[in-house]
Amino acid sequence: MYPKLLCFVFSLAITAFSAAQNAHEYYTLDLNDGSRLLYALVLPDDFDADNTYPALLAMPPGQQTYQMVESGLLRFWGKQAAKSGWIVVSPVAPDGVLFFRGSEVHIPQLLDHIQSKYKIEQGKFHIAGASNGGRSSFRIAGLYAEHFLSLTVLPGFPPNEDDVKRLSKLKDMPINMFAGGDDIRWVKKMNETKQMLNELGIIEVTTKIFTGEGHVPQSLEGLVIMDLLDTIRKGIAPASVDEQAVGYALDQLHDAASKADGERYFKLFAPDAVFLGTDASERWSIEQFKAYAKPHFEAGTGWTYQMRQRNIFIDSDSNTAWFDEVLHNDKYGKCRGTGVLVKHNDGWKIVQYNLMFPIPNDIAKDVIKMIKEHEESKP
Repeated sequence: MYPKLLCFVFSLAITAFSAAQNAHEYYTLDLNDGSRLLYALVLPDDFDADNTYPALLAMPPGQQTYQMVESGLLRFWGKQAAKSGWIVVSPVAPDGVLFFRGSEVHIPQLLDHIQSKYKIEQGKFHIAGASNGGRSSFRIAGLYAEHFLSLTVLPGFPPNEDDVKRLSKLKDMPINMFAGGDDIRWVKKMNETKQMLNELGIIEVTTKIFTGEGHVPQSLEGLVIMDLLDTIRKGIAPASVDEQAVGYALDQLHDAASKADGERYFKLFAPDAVFLGTDASERWSIEQFKAYAKPHFEAGTGWTYQMRQRNIFIDSDSNTAWFDEVLHNDKYGKCRGTGVLVKHNDGWKIVQYNLMFPIPNDIAKDVIKMIKEHEESKP
C-alpha cells in the first residue's frame, strides 16, 4: 500500500510542479497488464478541444526515466511544441524496462488513450527520439507503422536484426537521422541504416552529421526539430537543419533585443563580430556595441524588430551562412538586415549584422540630397 501511495503523491507533486514551471503535465495510464505508465503531455498554447492538432510521440534518451523525459522536453519538444501548436506525449519507461527491451508493447494502448481524449491530425502520430529514444523509435515505428506519419532520430538506429528486417515497413514515412560527428559509432550506425533503407527503395531519408558536436547535437535544440516536423506535416520540402538553426539564432537575436536581455543577446555573436548600424558612423566591434547597448538593456529599453521575410544561404562547407531579412519596427517602419554567421562548437554565431533603412527609388534623390546637406552642415 505504502509504495503505491508514495507513487501517487509523487505523481501529484510532479503534476503541480510541471503546471507551474513548464508547458507540460504528467498523467498515469492503467495498462492492460495491471501496471501503470507515467507520461508527460504537452498541449498547444492556444489549445481548443474542438480543434485537430498534429501529435508527436517523443521517446526519451538514456534510461528513459522521468528525468530523461524532462531533458527531452526542455531541449526539443516541450515549450517549443506548445508554441508550434503540437500535442506531445513522452512516456517514462515503466519499472525501468526500456522501450526497446519490452515496454514497447504498451505504446499502442498509450496512443489509443491519447486519441480517445484529443483530435489528432490524420489519426496518426509522428515519432522522434534521442539516443536510446532513437533506438526505441525505430523499434516502435517498425512494429506499429500504421500509427505513424514520420520518424526522426537524433541519433538512433535499429536495435537488433529483427528491427532491421522490419525496415521495409517504414516505406511510407519520411525518415530523418541526425548525429554528432564526434560520436563515431553512432554516425557509422546511422550511415549503415540509411544504406539499408535506400537498398529497400526507401529514398525519403535525410541524414545530417554535425561536425565537432557530441552524441546528441546541440544544433537541434530550440525550435529546430519542431520546425522540421512542421515542414513534414505540411508536405513542404524541409529547409536544411542548418538553415533552421540559423533562422532560430536570428529569431533569438530579435527576441532577446525586444526583452532587453543583454546576456542572451550578446551570446549570439562571435567574439570578433561587427555590428553595422543605420548611421554611416556606426561600425562597432562587439565590445563597442556592448558599451552602446548596456545602458539601454539595463534600463529595460531594448528594441523590437519583427521579422517579415527572410532568406538564408548555407555554404557548401556547412560552416558559413549569410542572410537577408525584411524587418518591421514601429518607429522606423520597414527595415532590412543582412549578415553572416559562422558555425562554432556551441552553435551558429553572428559575425556581422548590418541594419539599414531601404529607401524607395521614387524618393531616393530627395533623401540623398538631405543626407548631403546634413553632412555639409557638420563642422
